[in-house]
Amino acid sequence: METPLRPLGIVMELVKGLGHEITYAYDDLVFVDHNDFLLQFNDESNSLDLFFNTECPADEADEIAGKIMPEAMNMGLVVNRKGTYEMTEASDSTLQIAFNP
Repeated sequence: METPLRPLGIVMELVKGLGHEITYAYDDLVFVDHNDFLLQFNDESNSLDLFFNTECPADEADEIAGKIMPEAMNMGLVVNRKGTYEMTEASDSTLQIAFNP
């Protein structure tokens, strides 16, 4: 199965334009500084899902979503607010991410 091309460069511009920085990109996940939120590429072209860290205050999450979604549209991307995530360290020192839609 072929991995689809993902517009990571455009996503980097989007995140930077909002005053954030991508700290790590792995497979379909894009991690952002301070771990307040992450983006996940989905199966649709130019579409991403937005998840907020369970520790991110609701008012901050609303503010970020209110900025990122319209700006993404201006750049030809669709960002869908999906839910929350929680990151924990496993016993083998790897990170586990649990998504809550």
